[in-house]
Amino acid sequence: MARPKVPLISRRKVLETALAIVDDEGLDALSIRRLGEALNVNGASLYHHFRNKDEILDGVTQLALESVDFPLPDESSWRVWLPLTAYRTRAALVAHPGLIPVMLRRASRGIGTPEAEQCVARLQREGVSPGVIAPLIESLELLAVTSALQEVGAKAMGETDAAKSGLAAARGARGVSPGELFEVMVSSTISLVESAITLKESREALERAPSGRIRR
Repeated sequence: MARPKVPLISRRKVLETALAIVDDEGLDALSIRRLGEALNVNGASLYHHFRNKDEILDGVTQLALESVDFPLPDESSWRVWLPLTAYRTRAALVAHPGLIPVMLRRASRGIGTPEAEQCVARLQREGVSPGVIAPLIESLELLAVTSALQEVGAKAMGETDAAKSGLAAARGARGVSPGELFEVMVSSTISLVESAITLKESREALERAPSGRIRR
């Protein structure tokens, strides 16, 4: 479909409206027709800024992640700004849970690639071992997604629990919130990734070492 020569509405306005639809009505409710109706324009007008619905979804997800800095320029250590990046990613997904399925596919769709490149470059400048960088970034992002799902799911289940059920009582007596658990898991994940890399390097060093007894 040909794009109009003159845009009838800004790209930002389209994305903000699309995000509101996803938040209020769910991801499946978003369509070119529904978006056009919400903006009071013909759906064809949207093709001035976007080629298709997938491109709109990519833009909406990027918009939702605007509050996430990659990396935070005012923090001196990656052990400070990298966890903060994970916290903010999680917060964005809790605020916009309808976008979690898109977030799971964001690497293949190129969403956030420039920001991720900045993150990698900063880690490299800070002297983080090359073998640690990808596992760290991937693990913390996956943790942010799963923790967001946990919080959103816990809220939904809490609303449907029978008042006197054992499960409802257990949730009511929860000793740690999903957010508190996430903070502990972020710290643990960083340590575990570093330990796993160190262990692998030690094993490889032993395998490369010459065998046999040392003669005196």
